[in-house]
Amino acid sequence: MNLKPKIISTAIMSSLMLMPYAVLAEEDTVDTGKMTVTGILPDRLEAVPGSFDIIDEEYLEERRPISNLERMRTIPGINVVADGSMGFDTNIGIRGQNPRRSAKAMIMEDGMHLQLAPYADPVVHYTTPSQAVNRIEVIKGAGQILYGPQTLGGAVNFVTKPVPRNGEVEGSVTSAFGNQGYRMLNGSVGFGNEIGGVMFDFNQNKGDGVYDDAEFDVKDYRFKGELDITDRQTLALKLVHTRDRRNSTEAYLTPFEYDQDPYSHPSIENDEWEQDRDVVQLQHIFEVNDSFKLTSQAYYTDTFRNGLRSTEENEDGDLNGNGNITSVFRNCPGQGGEGVLAGDVDASQCAGRHAPRQYYTRGLETRGDLSFSLFGLDHDTIFGVRYHEENVHRQEILSQSVAEREDYDLALANNPGDVEEAFIKTNALSYYMQNTTYVGNWSFTPGFRVEDVRTSEKFFEGGVQENRESLSYTEFLPSFGVAWNGIANTTVFAGVHKGIAPARADREFSEDGGRAEPEESTLYEVGVRSTYFKGISFKTAFFHNDIQNTLIDFGDTFDNSGDSKQTGIEVAGRIDFGNIYGWTNNIYLSGAYTNLWTAEYEDGPDPTINGNRMQYAPEHLLNIDLGYEHQSGVNARIGVQHVSKQFVDDGNTRVEDVSGLQGTIPSFTVWNATVNYRVPNTGVTLFTGVENLFDKEYLASRNEGKLVGRERLYYGGITYNF
Repeated sequence: MNLKPKIISTAIMSSLMLMPYAVLAEEDTVDTGKMTVTGILPDRLEAVPGSFDIIDEEYLEERRPISNLERMRTIPGINVVADGSMGFDTNIGIRGQNPRRSAKAMIMEDGMHLQLAPYADPVVHYTTPSQAVNRIEVIKGAGQILYGPQTLGGAVNFVTKPVPRNGEVEGSVTSAFGNQGYRMLNGSVGFGNEIGGVMFDFNQNKGDGVYDDAEFDVKDYRFKGELDITDRQTLALKLVHTRDRRNSTEAYLTPFEYDQDPYSHPSIENDEWEQDRDVVQLQHIFEVNDSFKLTSQAYYTDTFRNGLRSTEENEDGDLNGNGNITSVFRNCPGQGGEGVLAGDVDASQCAGRHAPRQYYTRGLETRGDLSFSLFGLDHDTIFGVRYHEENVHRQEILSQSVAEREDYDLALANNPGDVEEAFIKTNALSYYMQNTTYVGNWSFTPGFRVEDVRTSEKFFEGGVQENRESLSYTEFLPSFGVAWNGIANTTVFAGVHKGIAPARADREFSEDGGRAEPEESTLYEVGVRSTYFKGISFKTAFFHNDIQNTLIDFGDTFDNSGDSKQTGIEVAGRIDFGNIYGWTNNIYLSGAYTNLWTAEYEDGPDPTINGNRMQYAPEHLLNIDLGYEHQSGVNARIGVQHVSKQFVDDGNTRVEDVSGLQGTIPSFTVWNATVNYRVPNTGVTLFTGVENLFDKEYLASRNEGKLVGRERLYYGGITYNF
């Protein structure tokens, strides 16, 4: 039996596009022509009644971080926790929400979800290659009501390179190399005109990884095509295939192992991770007239992943009697069976366990964007409906031999009694509407979203079915925001909105053993953004979030019988001294700071955690960049990132246990630097950079044991644009 079936040929029947907006602020506009832009921000940014951030193409080129996650760290309110072979795995927490697998944020690419299953298993195991990204958009305020279902803190959208439509062949080739065996190759080529266009993009990232025996090789292939079927109608198709292979899993170090060598990894000699992801996204844009645009989207994803893991959870501190345990291997035939310590056994003879997962999602969405005048007032109205379907097949198979470790099908055939399986099906129907009314310098934006969700599960252990309760719910999520533009180049805004985060269907349960209800939030926000002063831009926002049904971690399961709250302030800005003083060249200073002074549990069933700090919710986040831009084509930057102390469990345990899963993550500060040189009249750019400039050793995560942050990484490369 092979868990991965053939990719279904899906007839995508409607016209489409999820995000109707053409997207950037006046100072950030691009000439799209017939180009399809799948952003999530409106044309009139001055009317957005909440916080948002844009990382544009120029910003990306100046800083050239090696992953999108490095870019995200420069946005206020965003906590990124490094994970995976190279620290590239997507763990984004917004305004105090747990960043684990970005399950509490809406993560999108070109307006389509990146979660494996946004309702039933809302985790992210895929990161859009940084070289494929043209722009990053983040919405943290009331404007995110149009997207879902993960709307507690914010929505992130990675906008990929557009199809060229200027009548010429366009493309680029980028190659980079660094220490730790790091290699990157990207190539894209496209052509288009007034009729349509096509583009092909390839990306590969590979290297030795953060720690020993953690080699990775990730390839990403994508095709984009556009066809103007009339002057007012455009079809757009995107196909993506990703192949992810790593010699590692989510198994990290015990404290004893970490103290010996934080970059070692004795437990993963035989570990493997594989993921294959296929995406079809078909869009149709119909500009009915100058005031009404009807946009639709059909999408289909097929994701298979399997992790072969050789270790237990490393929680048995008495195994060697001294409290300093090493990783615990599972299934070592003839060598003690379960619970054998690393170092006491030949790891190559241990069996481990397979954890294959298959995810299918598909959906249809139609959306209208209408501008009109009524009673002398201008209005922009957005309305739409989406049908979404998920099918999840989760398995865990305990291998009993080396041969079964190396062959998943063999392990499945030989050990039917050691198989756990879950079949999860979710259907969701979403409705939404938002209207912005302009009254002088004011704009008022009420809106709502309705999520109607049905989830069912069949669970089998050793072939015996266990009854699992189905979950159905309908959530009405209202929103209201106001913006005032009475000062030049300045917006003052305030808003409130309801949000939800559905629970994971396979393991999150209520206090009485039934299905956990979605977490529900009420987010209040007030702030200002301005470019009033020449050469100076800044923004700040105060926010408060009340969350009901907060999920509490009890180890194997979660219980959403408590509440929580998060309160803080965000500040970000940039000073361009060249613009202020009229210099030919430019020196700039940019920064972002978040003070999350409250992120705590309250009113829960366990009084011992009431008032405790939430998991992975640092009080302080700081990013500062000092840069220089020369008219010859040289730009250079040095930056510093600071993250304050984090607790990793609900009990706020300060003394780490023998597993490394409990304890604190101390504060850390990391410096980075980049230099770029655009060779005049050649299309060539030379670049170099250093991540963790001073080779700071710091703890990045305790999700599955202690994981060290990436050591100093030098890299350099060349880009040729044609």
